[in-house]
Amino acid sequence: MIHANLTKPSASFHASWLESWDEWGTLNQDGSAAFVAARYELDLRDSSDFAQWVDVLHQMAKDDFQPPEGLANQSTIWVVREDAYLGAASLRHSLANDYLTEVGGHIGYGIRPSARGHGLAKFALKGALEEARALGMERVLVTCKQPNAASARTIEACGGVLESVRPPESFAPDLGVTEPIRRYWLEL
Repeated sequence: MIHANLTKPSASFHASWLESWDEWGTLNQDGSAAFVAARYELDLRDSSDFAQWVDVLHQMAKDDFQPPEGLANQSTIWVVREDAYLGAASLRHSLANDYLTEVGGHIGYGIRPSARGHGLAKFALKGALEEARALGMERVLVTCKQPNAASARTIEACGGVLESVRPPESFAPDLGVTEPIRRYWLEL
């Protein structure tokens, strides 16, 4: 049994989110949409900037919100246990650019290293799929890098049907793909 909850992002998780950042060793925690903060020139180590980023994530889920160029409207959910941030999933409402259409897909998700191996990635992905259903989406694209066997198993356990495994050279150079990408479709 999973002892965690799915919730909307909240500034109350700032300290735990920073611990997760340290575990990942990078700002780019899969599924967290941390790259959005960079677009707004926000320093996520600063509690005020963190709160602004959380607000932007809430706004990005609204259809009438215009995200920065190159980004899509998206819903972000966090996996939490009490006051601990464990991971996230982001559902892009559309494949609004070449990167999402080819590489990123509709859903990104990730679990902090210390919380892996307990079914939380599947829990997060299922939560994002429920959000997609609620938005009326009929199918979603979910991808992972070929070497990431755990992510492939997670996608397949949630009903993902492998479309293809594409080598890096099949993508436009500006997409920055360096490893084969597994592309899955999930019917909703």
